[in-house]
Amino acid sequence: MLTVDEMMLSLRKWIMAAGLLVLLPSCARIGNYAEEKANHAAYGNIRGAQISSFGESDPFTINSEDDELVRALLHSDRQADNPELLSLADALAIAMANSRSYQTRKENLFIQALNLTEVQKDFNWDYSASVDSDVSLSESFGNNGVDTKIEAGMKRTLASGATITLDFTQNLVNYFTNPDGSSDDNSLSFKIIQPLLNGFGPLVTMEPLRQAERSMVYTVRDFKRFQQDFVIEIASEYYSVLRTLDQLNNERKNYESSISNREQSESYAKAGRIADFEAAQARQSELNAADRWTLSRSSYQKALDDFRFTLGLPVDLNVEANPDELKILENRGLVELDITLDAALENASSNRLDLVNSRQQVEDKERNVEIQQRNFLPKLGVTYDASKALDPNSDVDQKLNFNLNLPFDWTEKRNDFRIAQISLDREKRSLEEDEDDVQRSVRDLWRKLERNRSVYQNRLLSVRLSERRVENTTLLLKQGKALTRDLLDAEDDLLSSKNEATAALVDYTINRLRFWDAIERFEIDPKGMWYEQQNGNDEGPVATP
Repeated sequence: MLTVDEMMLSLRKWIMAAGLLVLLPSCARIGNYAEEKANHAAYGNIRGAQISSFGESDPFTINSEDDELVRALLHSDRQADNPELLSLADALAIAMANSRSYQTRKENLFIQALNLTEVQKDFNWDYSASVDSDVSLSESFGNNGVDTKIEAGMKRTLASGATITLDFTQNLVNYFTNPDGSSDDNSLSFKIIQPLLNGFGPLVTMEPLRQAERSMVYTVRDFKRFQQDFVIEIASEYYSVLRTLDQLNNERKNYESSISNREQSESYAKAGRIADFEAAQARQSELNAADRWTLSRSSYQKALDDFRFTLGLPVDLNVEANPDELKILENRGLVELDITLDAALENASSNRLDLVNSRQQVEDKERNVEIQQRNFLPKLGVTYDASKALDPNSDVDQKLNFNLNLPFDWTEKRNDFRIAQISLDREKRSLEEDEDDVQRSVRDLWRKLERNRSVYQNRLLSVRLSERRVENTTLLLKQGKALTRDLLDAEDDLLSSKNEATAALVDYTINRLRFWDAIERFEIDPKGMWYEQQNGNDEGPVATP
């Protein structure tokens, strides 16, 4: 027959086993609930910051994008003869959905929003409850009992600096053999502490929440700037791949032309129409062209690997940029700016999101100086405390207390105030530096665009001249009125002009996007397509710049 202790031990084991069976599936449900609540709170803070910054909210999630294009590419044949060609719009959409660096920045924004919820909690009602039970066991089953204490409370900090606390306490003693013999000692207490000098008022009390919310707004603006820069860098890398491909094609054509020239020169040399050294020059030119073509192939493959890596795709995936996008760019030509330099500088100074952040951060430092000044005030507070046992015959116990603390050692407060003043001066200098840097950046991009425009127009003219020069030199060579070296020089100039024209067009396109970004007139949609605003009006999304 089991003893009382053995029976109690066996009962505890069964209770623990049953508890584990209940808690294991419950943990998963609790995790799902916690994730849902955290997402709701964080996304709410992000939407609020977006509305505060831009007047509207944009779609935002850190969940993996269910992008059909990415999934299709990942399951494509990597050994296929023909690669999958990506348009610029496809590349941008893949980057926004699949880039590792972009995902990390989204997660950083989400974590910032989560951290804000912890500060917000301190200024809402904070509820708490606890149950403390002591189980006493003896050899006599009739003396076994449970002593239970239940506590519940709520607390909140008000804008005035007051702290309100409401607590409820209940003590119970229950015996297994005599539950009617339990005793209770219940009480309800209310307490409010209000500072009257140091720590009084919303300027000081609400500063942690105010600063956390403003920091959230700053982060949202920084993320928008990052998005714009990210799209431009993806477009830049996309066109860089196409430019490298164009150079590869030019080098291939030049190599094929050099073979033809070498064969023709050798036949002319055999016929005695030109000297042998000219045929040797043609042969040397062919070898140089072969080397350049080989180098171009290597450069193109590296550019493809870098491009796939940037998009977050496997580097051996058989995808490439669509060459038609470069043809579209060439057909469109140079898109002229619709703004003067002075207007652009004014627009950048007024609308750049990072400058808006810098100016508001100066306000933060100014506010901190005022807070540190108030910290010199003595601590004078009043406390009201009321408690009552939950017995109809008991009275309310009320206390009113005034407390005055006169600090005579101001070392820390003096230092904090002086540091706050220095921090304000630094922030103002930083703002001036940022404003000057933005002005410098806009002016530099303006000059780059002028230079790119001039180079592109000159290179187009140079291509046409070089083509005629090659044709004329070829005819003169057949007539014996030109040297082989003249034809080789003409073809080298043609190759160089074509490559430089493509480079200038791509540079102009990317610098134009950077210019709009620099003056805060560059907008993108959730898929990464951009808007180029003309005269303050959106042209709408453009698939190609």
